[in-house]
Amino acid sequence: MRLYLDATGKAVEVGEHHQLAAGGEARIFIHPSDHAQVIKVWHKPTADRARKVRAMLANPPADPMAAQGHVAIAWPTGPVHLAGPTVVGFVMPRVQGVRPVIDYFNPKTRLQHSPLFNWFYLHRTARNLATAMRALHERGYVIGDLNECNILASETALVTMVDTDSFQVWDAASGTLFRCRVGRPEFTPPELQGKSFAQINREPVHDHFGLGILIFQLLMEGTHPFAGVYRGPGEPPPLPARIAAGHFPHGGDPRVPYTPMPAAPRFVWLHPVLQNLFCRCFRDGHLEPGLRPDPLSWQYGLEEAELNLVSCHDNQQHIFSNHLSACPWCERAAMLGGRDPFPSVAAVEAGEHLRPAPVARTRLKQTSGWSLPYPGRPVPGGRTPPLPRPIPASTPGSKPASASGGNWLRSLLGGWRQGRAAGGSGSGSTAADALRQAFATANRNDLAWSALFFALLAAGLRAAIWLSWLPPEARALPRVPALLAALLGLGGLYTAADWKRAGAGRQPAIAAIAIAVLAWL
Repeated sequence: MRLYLDATGKAVEVGEHHQLAAGGEARIFIHPSDHAQVIKVWHKPTADRARKVRAMLANPPADPMAAQGHVAIAWPTGPVHLAGPTVVGFVMPRVQGVRPVIDYFNPKTRLQHSPLFNWFYLHRTARNLATAMRALHERGYVIGDLNECNILASETALVTMVDTDSFQVWDAASGTLFRCRVGRPEFTPPELQGKSFAQINREPVHDHFGLGILIFQLLMEGTHPFAGVYRGPGEPPPLPARIAAGHFPHGGDPRVPYTPMPAAPRFVWLHPVLQNLFCRCFRDGHLEPGLRPDPLSWQYGLEEAELNLVSCHDNQQHIFSNHLSACPWCERAAMLGGRDPFPSVAAVEAGEHLRPAPVARTRLKQTSGWSLPYPGRPVPGGRTPPLPRPIPASTPGSKPASASGGNWLRSLLGGWRQGRAAGGSGSGSTAADALRQAFATANRNDLAWSALFFALLAAGLRAAIWLSWLPPEARALPRVPALLAALLGLGGLYTAADWKRAGAGRQPAIAAIAIAVLAWL
């Protein structure tokens, strides 16, 4: 087949030996003269598709991974024609070393292809996905048909969005909206369930729902957020009906006739900030779509969750949030009869992660540190991908440090973070630092800590009077900081209830109020 490229005007010959993939809408061919690009040829070219591609070429999004030499959005770079003027497809970048994202959040395929792709990498994959969606929304695009099939991921947690010509595109020059006419019910928000996508103008809040679904699946071993054990009468409704009814089984609503899947990871294993974001997305956003977290909120939340990850003392591939008192993945491996979802480096090197689950769980000796440079086995002579930052190990038999006041202390001390994580989530370290600082500021509960300061001051003055270091006439003096501490403590409790704080500062606020009451007496 002879194709003509708009960018150069020259013709290229593509045949069956150039074909990389084929689907219901198009075929993909490797570019004969440029193996860094591919050519997508539609089965049924139309004038609308041609105009849509022209509009996309006129307004490309900024690729957030371009600085790292990775393509996060497989955007058209030029149309292609047959002998006549009809556009039959387009040229786009070729992405190599990636797999469908489901291969990483599905435990079975992850163990086969990337057994060392641990929970830290899954967090980073989710954050990079949110970053790519944010770049698209900033250019006015809506993905529409967001699902696990059009998201690819690398072993360094970098993501690539494909099938971009199915996105909803606004052509400002002609005032034409090219709708996204397809969608998967299990990723469709409740307000669009059962509707014809060809007649609907998609909005970013609709993408926010699909983004929440994919992030939930990434962090919860592929479990759909609306999957659960049905406790109502009759047959259990299908997933689209559960989504339409807003039956999110993890939101704490007793009216929801579902309980979480017993074999799935527990919702409380997620960092409290992420728990709040999921509740906003699937519970609060059911009737008010505008309450769903946008990609930037997910970037902040996932950044915060990453900074509070620790590794298990027994298996350093067991990465978990430091608000937990024990490693949840050790518990899960025992529940699965010894089949570890995140096997140790020693187990992978011995090939034990692919063996049938043993009858009784055996603990393997763990090598120290990060023994392999990235989740898959290194390729001899290949380049080494960026390393993840070291995850601090938890102390056996003790509870990891709480995240409630840790951010305040870390931001006060500064310089505590070590290195750059795998597959960065922005255009550079400056962007990542700005995200971290913005979220750390939003997450800090200054009212609670100020209340505790004044409460301790009041207690000190009261003790000084009791020890006769101050005259008896000063006995009313402690009441001033005590009253201030009580008021600030109440404000701190109110602030701790905000989703961005995830309870940060609640304990110091309660302590401040209690001390203030005692100092008042």
